[in-house]
Formats: sequence, structure tokens, C-alpha cells
Amino acid sequence: MKIKIFLVLFILLVSKIEAQNIAYPKPRNHWVNSNLVNKDWLYLEVDSETIPAENDTRYQSIDLPHTWNSKDVLQTKDYRRAGSWYRKHLYFDTEELDTRKFLRFNAAGQEAKVYVNKESLMHHMGGYSAFTVDLTKHLKKGKNTIDVWVSNAPNASLAPISGDFNFYGGLYRSVELISAPKVSFSRNYYGGPGFRIWGSEVSSNKANINLKAILDNFSDKTTHVTIKAIIKNKKGKVVSKGTLDIKLNSGKSISANVPMSLMSNPELWSPETPYLYDVDIKLFEKNKKLDAVSTKLGVRWYEFTVDKGFFLNGKPYKLKGANRHQDYFAKGNALTPETHLNDIKLMKEVGVNWLRLAHYQQDDYMLQLCDELGILVWEEIPYVNNTPKNKDFEGNLHTMMKELIEQHYNHPSIILWGMGNETWMSDRGDGKASNYDIVKGLNALIHREDSTRKTVFVNGDNNKPIDFGVVFIPDVFGFNLYRGWYRGEYNSLTERLNELHKLAPNVPLILSEFGVGSDERVHTENPQKQDFSIEYHNDYLESHLEQIDKLNWLCGVNYWAFADFGAAHRGDTKPHINQKGLVTFNRKKKDAFYLLKSKWSKEPVVYIESPFWTERSGNSRKDIRVFSNMKEVELFLNGKSLGKQNNTFVWTLTLNKGKNTLKAIGNTNGTKREHQFVVNYKKNRAKYAISASSEDGGHNAKHAIDGNLKTKWQSGNSSEIIIDLKKISLVNGVKIAFDENELKTYNLNIEGSVDKKTWMSLLSGKSNKRAPINTFLFKKQQEIQYIKILAKGNNKDAINSYLEIIPITTFEKAEKNLYEIIGAGGR
Repeated sequence: MKIKIFLVLFILLVSKIEAQNIAYPKPRNHWVNSNLVNKDWLYLEVDSETIPAENDTRYQSIDLPHTWNSKDVLQTKDYRRAGSWYRKHLYFDTEELDTRKFLRFNAAGQEAKVYVNKESLMHHMGGYSAFTVDLTKHLKKGKNTIDVWVSNAPNASLAPISGDFNFYGGLYRSVELISAPKVSFSRNYYGGPGFRIWGSEVSSNKANINLKAILDNFSDKTTHVTIKAIIKNKKGKVVSKGTLDIKLNSGKSISANVPMSLMSNPELWSPETPYLYDVDIKLFEKNKKLDAVSTKLGVRWYEFTVDKGFFLNGKPYKLKGANRHQDYFAKGNALTPETHLNDIKLMKEVGVNWLRLAHYQQDDYMLQLCDELGILVWEEIPYVNNTPKNKDFEGNLHTMMKELIEQHYNHPSIILWGMGNETWMSDRGDGKASNYDIVKGLNALIHREDSTRKTVFVNGDNNKPIDFGVVFIPDVFGFNLYRGWYRGEYNSLTERLNELHKLAPNVPLILSEFGVGSDERVHTENPQKQDFSIEYHNDYLESHLEQIDKLNWLCGVNYWAFADFGAAHRGDTKPHINQKGLVTFNRKKKDAFYLLKSKWSKEPVVYIESPFWTERSGNSRKDIRVFSNMKEVELFLNGKSLGKQNNTFVWTLTLNKGKNTLKAIGNTNGTKREHQFVVNYKKNRAKYAISASSEDGGHNAKHAIDGNLKTKWQSGNSSEIIIDLKKISLVNGVKIAFDENELKTYNLNIEGSVDKKTWMSLLSGKSNKRAPINTFLFKKQQEIQYIKILAKGNNKDAINSYLEIIPITTFEKAEKNLYEIIGAGGR
């Protein structure tokens, strides 16, 4: 079975920007007469739905974008989920009030109420889509006060109910003040641009162009208007045009289809050649121009198949992608255009040609960048995990989907509309899933609203959507398979994918998520599942890429995730962060970034694993791996060549004591790349390091961790001992061998820390004076690097005397959090 799609789509532009005059694509507003009003807002962190007084002095001055969760999500799982107030003063003279005025909020997390001069105008539900407020009849000459209540408090009627990501609060995207004549293209239909333009029967020979516009007549008279549209190629030649005369009744809005001429031999859009046409659409009354919008047009077609993969413009095409959350370290989701641009640049560098915007509608500028720089897109609504049994929840899902489609319809990069991710399913009693009707309703809605694109739904690593019929609803289905992280081994991916393909033979499938957590500070020569080491990340990814490359029937893959992202409930090696990214939360490239780049990018790559691991010990014989896509790589140790390779790029070498310089040089037909760094080697490097408050009697503190029960560390009165585990580790407790000659009761407090700055209490109690070796188990396994032992000495003479202190560490997590359980198919 083949799913064929003929599609021509457009990006909205405010003005034409010549590429040679800009360093990067600048964000474009939807309308010429639109201005950002991000400066000089007031913010009040008060959880009340009563509008604060005009003279309330508690407000603080801020600029947008803004979130109140940029810091607390990094410190606690119980981050602020409540309401706050924003205020903005706008001033208008008499002439300005003669035109219609709108405020367009590009997002407010997670719901918002807008007031103008104390008058309630809108209550918007949904934290990721834009919404437009018509101010026209509510403004006055001079000063006008805009009050906006925003809340990210839990709401049983609003998706997402839960998820493995943070629900940030605030006006975290731009706000636009828009003007329009009384007769104009619509400014506020589901927050969209007021028109759609698309193609049918697209091929390399022709494209039929269709234009649909929504017109508003808010004047006091009926009028006749003319819509004129032209499409030009990059040389300025008109390749299609259309005209429509139409009658507009006073006080009414109307939808109109403008007939467009056939486009011959179109330049086809693709990630490799993202060709865009210029489009101008104008509205006239007689010969007087009333309104205008400018757009960009991309022409292409594509198809998903069940047995041959994905096709773009009639040719087989490998969809090599990632998933992207929109937040950034210490900024939350209040991002600048530069941050979005940097993410796209990194994705293009690594070789990504398609992107899943998970798990919600993202900034319009991201879509503009994908259109102009060339990345195919899958965008979705935030239907994740829970499905409350109330009609308001389902109604809000439908509104979110309509807003998503209306606002982003004109982006040629988008190829799929996503309806949800890993929703929890059970049998409703007739063999269908408990949320079967919701998914079916969303699927029907999308096809009514957009006949040019296809639908997709996503599940975790279980067969419930197949058993309960959900897999057969959308046009394409995605499975999130974390083989080798949450369940099974990473070499079982092929077997699982083939099994799913056999169970749903008529459904095009996508590997929508796969990945593992990693920490650039954690390294090992014995990588194991869930150890968060860079080396396990590399082994896992290399195996998955080899397996995926052999499955030609698979329509596409999306690595999870492009970047580490905020998940306040998590307690991994970096607490409050999901660490499965190719880059860190602040966009520092991990080894896996270069490994993937060597497989997916045509840009020459040479990268030695791993420049983060500069202190090494143990056996001096080491296997050194190089990630490269070049024909030949030569490795050097301290300036001496270890030979050239042209296949596996793995060398076995012997490190010298002390400083070692590793350098790799790649060569392909005279094109060279190189990478080098310094490794310090010491055969017997201490497993732990120790510091203590005092060292009485000439005994060094290191005797407490030297593995010798005949040596000791001793101090008088109170003591503080800090053990550095050298890396963030899974710690279940501590064993302490006390000096038998001083074997009395000790009052101990044990604390743990990741960064040696913020400490958490792990245990408080007394030692057993009858046992020379005491085992202190924590109530809960901890992921920490530092252990602090505080003692006031024994109960006889206040002496602290320790023969050995042994942290109880492990590679196995004792307790899985909610999302690890889901990932393993346990719910």
C-alpha cells in the first residue's frame, strides 16, 4: 500500500529579505502592519485570578519572552505551577483607533485570560499555540491597560496532564500588536494568517495551485473587492497568478477560493535544495489597495509506503531525524530567535533531514528555519499519557489541533500532523482502546482540515495499539523503542521492529524514538545499560545505526533527543534533566553528536573517542576508536604514527605514564581533517578521593579509603569527611570500619551531593558499637558524586577513628521512575 501526497505549501513573510544582506533568516511576522511589543512589560507573581490594582507596587519590570520557571525546575521536582499576572500599557491617538487592533500572543503556558481596561476578552486554553485578541471595540484614546493572567497549574481539562518534560509557565514567546483596515484579510481565525495556499497533482512537470482566503468586512457598508495573487521565481519571473472579484456584506466574514493558473516545471523543494518562490497577495476595492500579505512557496510531493520506505519527489529518501524539546538550560522555554537558529544549525551539521517537534506546537520561527534551511517536519499536539474522561479535555484537543493546522499550514517543511504520544491504553470492553474514539476523532478532524498531509500516532514498546485497534487509525504509526536502555539489549532492535512490521503489515511505520542517557563526566571501559557513560551511549548508537540502515521498509527514524532537556521529576546523574541528548542542555556536543555526524553527514568528520575522558588509569593497553566518514584515517600517539585504517578505525595502543597526545588525521582525495587532545595516564589512580576537617596524630585522611584495615584516620571532637567518587554514581549506602580500640557509639549524619554545593540528607543515626564494620543503607538509592560524613566523635572521648570507608555503589538502578516504567512497556 502507498500513501501518496501532492503538496504545495507556503511560508508567511512580512517583507522580502535579500539573502546577501543578512547573516541568517530573520523572523518574519505574518502581516506587514505587525510590530513586536516585547519591551516594558510588568510582572507580578501572585496566584490569584483577581486583577491587581492599577497602582500595585509589587510589579517588576521585565521584557518578553519570560517564564517564571527558568531556575526552579533545575532545583526541585516541585517547581512552581500556579498563576501570575502580566501588564502592558498601550497608547493610541484618534487616528490609530480608526483601524482595527489585535494582540497576538504567540504562546502562554499553559492557559491565559486577557483583559483590556478591566474588561474580559478571552480565555485561551493551551500552552503552545498562538491566539489573537481583537481589541478594536474596547480601546480608548490615550492609555490602555492590558492585563494577562497566565497559569501553568494542573488542569484536568487541559493536555498535557503529565509528561516527561517541564510545563513552563509564562508569556514565553513574543507578543505582536497588529493593525488592519476595516476590510482586510482575517487577522484572528484560530490565530492563523487568514489564508491558505496549496497544490494538487504536483509533479516535476506541473503543479495546480489553490488559494483560499478569509476576508473580513467590519465597515458599515457592503462592498465589492478584488483579490490578486502572483507567484514569482527567484529570477522575478511570474510562474502563476490569479484574480477573484467578490462581494462582502457589512459586518461579515467570508471564505473565498481564488483560481490560480497552472505552474509548469516547478523547482521542487527538498532538504538538499529548499527552493522557495515569492508570493504576493493583495486586496483591492476598485483600484485602491486595502491590504496585502507576502509569502514563500515550496513545491514538492511525498509518499509513505509499507514495504519500500519513504519517497520524496518520486525518489526513495532516508528520513534521518531527531526529536526536539524547546527549552534550554537556565532559560526554560523563554528563548530568543538566536537559540532556535543555533539548534537548527546543529541539526543540519549532524546530518538531520527531518525533525519531530515533540510533544507540542513550537515557535513559528522554527518552522520558518526548517523551510528556508531544509528540514522536513512532524509537528504534534501535547496529547501525552493521561486521558481524563471529560468532554472538555477532548474539545480542547480538537481546538489545539485546529490552531496548529491553521497557524502552520503554510509551511512546506511539515509532512505529518501528530495526534499524540504514548497515551495509556486499556480495553474499554469491546476490544478497542479506552481512547480509541478520541484518536479516531482527531484523525477525522485533521483530514477535514488538511487534505494535503497525513496523520501519525505514537506508542511505546508494547503491542497495545495493535491489540486495541489504534494502530490502524492514522496513516502512519510510530513506535518508541528504547531497546538496550529500558528493556532488552540494544542488538534486539531489528527483531522487535520486524515483529511490529509483521503484526501491522499494512501500516507504514516509523521508529519515532530511540536513545539512552549519557553524561560527559561519566566514563568507563566496561559500559553497561543505564550507567550514563559516554561509552555506552556510543556503543548503543553505533549498533542502532547499523541495524536501522538494513531496514529499507522502515519509513524513518527520530533519535531521542537532539538535546538534553528539562524534566524536573528526574534524578539521573544530572538531577532534573533528561540526558538522552546528542548535545547537553546548554548545547555542548557529546561524542554521540560526532558519531552520528560521521554516519549521516557528507561533511568530512574525524573525532577521537572521548576528549571528555582526559584522566585514565588501569591497564596501559587501550583500544582507541575514531568516528570518521573519510576514506583513510591515521592515528598518532605522541607524534608517532600507529598506522592508517580505512574501515573500522579502532587502534590498540599503550599509553605512557603521564602526558599522552592523541591525534587523528583523516584524508579523502586530498581533503584532510584532524582531531587531537591530551590524555593523562596513571596506572593506579585512586578510585575515590577524600578530604577531612582535621588530621590529628600524623595520620593522613587517605588511610580511610586505602583498602588497608591496618591503617586509620583519626581526629578529635567533631569531624567532617567528604568522599569524592570521581564521577556521579548510583550509591546505595556506605560501609564504615571503625577502629576496634575506639569502638564506641558514633552519632553520624550522612549527606550527598552532585556538585558539592547543594547537599541532601541521606541518613541520620548511631553506629553499632558491637560490630567493627557497620553498613549504613540509605532509604533510597542516590545518584551522587560526593558523600559527606558528619560525626561528633564517639560517646567515650569524642574521638573519630576510621579504618576504612567504603561507598556501596552499583550500575543497576534500584528504582525506576514513572517514565522508565512506561518506556519499558510497563504501563
